Amino acid sequence: MKVHLKLIATYREYLPPENKGKAEIEVPAGTTAVYIIANLGIPIEESVVLVDGRSPNPGETLQEGSVVFAFPATAGG
Repeated sequence: MKVHLKLIATYREYLPPENKGKAEIEVPAGTTAVYIIANLGIPIEESVVLVDGRSPNPGETLQEGSVVFAFPATAGG
């Protein structure tokens, strides 16, 4: 299934520069947002992760078309 990944602030560096922090990725059913973030080498304990604009429940699996946002907890504006 396909999900959309959007990395913000310094997390954009975890994807190729031409992606500009965005990617559509293929994942198996049962995948969690935390799994994707951790697989990229992003420190999950220092991250804010949202799925479709909200904090996911622990162990919540992604659905086709889900949008996963991740950014450092210290990112400010």
